[in-house]
Amino acid sequence: MHPAMVPEESAIAEVWGATNAVAIDSDFCGSLLLIGPGAGGRATASSVASDILDIARGIVTTPLLTRTGSLKPYVKSKLGAHHGAYYVRLLVHDQPGAMAAIAKRMADQDVSLESIVQRRPRATQPGAATRHRAGGPAVVVLITHETTEAAIRKAVDAIEQDGKVAERPQVIRIEKLGEGEGP
Repeated sequence: MHPAMVPEESAIAEVWGATNAVAIDSDFCGSLLLIGPGAGGRATASSVASDILDIARGIVTTPLLTRTGSLKPYVKSKLGAHHGAYYVRLLVHDQPGAMAAIAKRMADQDVSLESIVQRRPRATQPGAATRHRAGGPAVVVLITHETTEAAIRKAVDAIEQDGKVAERPQVIRIEKLGEGEGP
């Protein structure tokens, strides 16, 4: 589970508030989206406690009508193995060479940039007057081409260590979702 940006026209982008949704891409059924009301903390805690009591009492049911002995062993994905595009938000010190240093750190990890957008804070934002001066931080948003999570994390860590940013960079996955998914 992780936060991710999804295509605006995808069905999962329509999920709001305390609603649960699961997107499934399958070989046989194509893309499926299951949506339902969220249970909330108390209902979830009650359900977990109930399951623990059932196990303690020896009441064992088969999950999804499959005996646990016939399930295939779970293979955990390697940390950083995810492959996809990323949104990276930086608060960059507006100084000569800062963007070149950031681009170099990305290139060092073979991360290709699809787009770079730099914005100055609006005067209506809190603290904008002090940050708007030359050399003050500016918001920079990078969109990468597909890469590994390990590569983007190494690049972002190096950028932070270089001191070119005023705060910890924010990284969010960009999910493509199923090819056939639409509104």
